[in-house]
Amino acid sequence: MEVENRKKESAKNGDFVLPGDYLGIIEEFLPGEGVIEENGELYAIRAGKVKINQEKMEISVVPVTDTPPIPKVGQVVIAKVIEVKPQAVIVQLLKIEGREDYREIATSKLAGIHISQVKEGFVEDMSREFKIGDIVRARVLTDEKSPIQLTTRAPDLGVVFALCSNCKTPLVRRGNQLVCPKCGRIETRKLSTFYRKIKV
Repeated sequence: MEVENRKKESAKNGDFVLPGDYLGIIEEFLPGEGVIEENGELYAIRAGKVKINQEKMEISVVPVTDTPPIPKVGQVVIAKVIEVKPQAVIVQLLKIEGREDYREIATSKLAGIHISQVKEGFVEDMSREFKIGDIVRARVLTDEKSPIQLTTRAPDLGVVFALCSNCKTPLVRRGNQLVCPKCGRIETRKLSTFYRKIKV
């Protein structure tokens, strides 16, 4: 048993741990908040940061308040198109709008926009509304199933940044179309009223 204990690393002050992570042995520390003792070994029972109180020789796990945000129904997200299918586009979530504290989004980074949620009216061809690499502003419709479902039906939702399919130059908006200032190509998208007005 002694040899085994030496192999396991004891947690250090400030370490981030998950439930079930090994923290140390009862000879080293007393179990504090968020810690359980099993057969003389100490384990975390919640996610958080390790806090060691040297005076009391107590180890505890303090919940972390800055856990990554989870997109909720109604929130607006910024995402990047990674796949365009006949009935839906798959996007990678980049951030939740209005949260400058974001570092990561806590759920699967993928979300979908179904053809019925692109815009008001009939959508004939998804590839006329979105292209791979487009940056999209969308609202969360459902968050309980994976991937998260988004909508771009409102005027302020849709593509906010796009590159020319031909020469990869950022496209400029002219009315309801996008024009490439370099090669002159004209493209269409489901545009947001915020096209190129949002820092991405």
